[in-house]
Order: sequence, then C-alpha cells, then structure tokens
Amino acid sequence: MEKTDFLQDERILWLKFALHPTSPRPEIRDWAGLYKFTRKQALTGVCSPIPFGGELPPKEVLLEWYATESAIRARNAVLNRRAVELTERLRADGMTCCILKGQGNARLYPDPALRASGDIDVWADADEETLREYVKKQFPDAVESSKHIKFPIFEDTPVDMHDTPLKLFHPGLNRRLQQWLEENKAAQMAHTVRLAGTDADIAVPTAAFNAVYQLGHILIHLIDEGIGLRQFVDYFYVLRELKGAGAEQLEAVRRSWRRLGLLRLARAVMWVEQEMLGLEEEFLPVPPDKRMGRVLADIILDGGNFGRYSSRQQFRKRGSAAKAADGFWHLVRLAALFPGEAFIHFCRKCRAFFDKYIN
Repeated sequence: MEKTDFLQDERILWLKFALHPTSPRPEIRDWAGLYKFTRKQALTGVCSPIPFGGELPPKEVLLEWYATESAIRARNAVLNRRAVELTERLRADGMTCCILKGQGNARLYPDPALRASGDIDVWADADEETLREYVKKQFPDAVESSKHIKFPIFEDTPVDMHDTPLKLFHPGLNRRLQQWLEENKAAQMAHTVRLAGTDADIAVPTAAFNAVYQLGHILIHLIDEGIGLRQFVDYFYVLRELKGAGAEQLEAVRRSWRRLGLLRLARAVMWVEQEMLGLEEEFLPVPPDKRMGRVLADIILDGGNFGRYSSRQQFRKRGSAAKAADGFWHLVRLAALFPGEAFIHFCRKCRAFFDKYIN
C-alpha cells in the first residue's frame, strides 16, 4: 500500500464504509486483496461484505469469508460463556475481578459477534503475590511474565490474570499510572454488563477508564512489537461511548492523558481515528496531529495485528546485530510520540546490549 495515497486505497475506504454503512459504498476491484488485508488486520468479521448485501466477492473468496465469519461468531459465543464462568469462579473464591478489552470491547460493536477475539484478560483485585499463589496452587506449572500469569482453567480459551492492567516503562509515569488505577479500581469492578447469550452479569471497564487504559495499551504494543487496526477499531467505539459519558468525564480523560505522558500519542491516534476510520470530529477529545498520525499509520499498515506481518520482523531475522539496530531505530522513530517512555526503554536496551556483547 503506497504511503502517499493509502487514504484512498479501496481497502481503507471499505473499512470506513463498514464502520459507517450509511455512507456511499466504495467500488472494490480486488476482493481477494481486501480479504487478505482484513485477515492481516484481524478485521475479517467487521469488514465482511455479507451483511451489507449488494455486490459480493467471487465465489471462492466469498466462501472463505463466510467460513471465517462463522468461526468468529462461534468463537465469540464461547468467549462470552467463558468470561461469565471465569467471573463466577473467581467470585466464589472471594476474588473480585473485571474483564479487560476483548468481550467488553465487543459489546460496543453494532454486531458484537463480528469482532475477532482471542483470549480473556482479567484484572483481579489482588496483589501480585496473592494472585500468583492463587493460580499456582491450582496450576503449579502456570507460565508467568512481567505482565500477567496464565490461568489455564479452560481447554478452549487462554486466560491471562493481571494484578494490574498496565505498566509503563518510565518509573515516574508508572507510579502515577498505578495510583490512577488504584483510584479507579472499585468503579471498574462494579461496572457490570450482560453479554449476549449469557445469563449473568460481568464487570467491564467504563468508557472513561478504557479511553486512558487502552491508549496506554496501544503505547506498550507500539514499543514492544507493533499494533494493528483492530485495536483502533476498538478505540473507535470506546471514543463513541466516551462522548455519552459527559463533559466532566471527557475533561478527566484529558487530564489523565497529560499526567501520564499520553497526550501526544492521543493526538496521533485521533488522526488515525478520523482519517482512516472516519470518526466524526465530535467524538475527538483532542485535536488530531497529522504528522505523527501518519507515522502511526505507516506502522499500523506495515505490521498488521500486533505487528506480526511487519517488514521489521524480516529484518530482525538477519541476526542479533540487526535485531538490536531495529529496536534502537524503532524507538528513535517513536520518541516524538512518547519521549519519556521511549527514552527509558532505549536506556534499557542499551544496558542489555552492553551487558551481552561488551562486558
């Protein structure tokens, strides 16, 4: 996709149409290319032409698209049930929790069953050691990382347990973030919804919380691996929901972005939301930044969902020196979006490089 004209590319135009089905329908010349693009960006269900009627893809593409859409619908039905079962199990064990992203985001879509879903992330009201003991008592071999611990209670659905939903690299900003999370925890654990096909409520975050938390989640994935359009479609619906929360909540979100060093990134994200996804200006809490938005768009279109298809991945396969060089250049490129986070992560990479190759 050419950088100079990607906003007029039929794949982007179709995505905007799928998000605004009352707008003029674009002409699609390459249905196979569109399908491949939606797979890369984990948007096959959202962009499915089947619900819109009119011209349909060639038979071979249509059949594959229909099969993928059916699989997405079936997967969401499973995840809805598992989210309820997980919540009830944790409650029975005396642990309050909140389901992050995933099914909570899906409920905001016009057809929640068409959002591509994967695992379940759950924020438990417990400190790190308590949560670890709880999981390890049941599953001694549970895999741990700095972000979460796996909770393999379902054979068909991975579960990641979090004592905190998000951590930033910058120590000062992370302290502010953890304070903000603690201040807002009770409200998220008490904000309940009913998912389609289930018979019990689960807790999911509020729109104001998601506007801050999911922007931070985008930041972390930008630094670590990459980010795709699915996360921005999620955020598209988060921003629409946020508009209904009122002026006071909007101002609180803007204050949190500034305090957590996320305001520059927020403005770049607003450009992507407006220009690539067609989000109306009334839903933008801050003005878009075109220059940084285009930098962000290049990364999104190159890498796809979580950066899995990025040209960076091919370059990094050339060896450890290429991997290190790519990591340093990537952070330099992103420094204007979040200077504090990029600088701290850059310093960590430098230290790791010297410890490995110099000392």
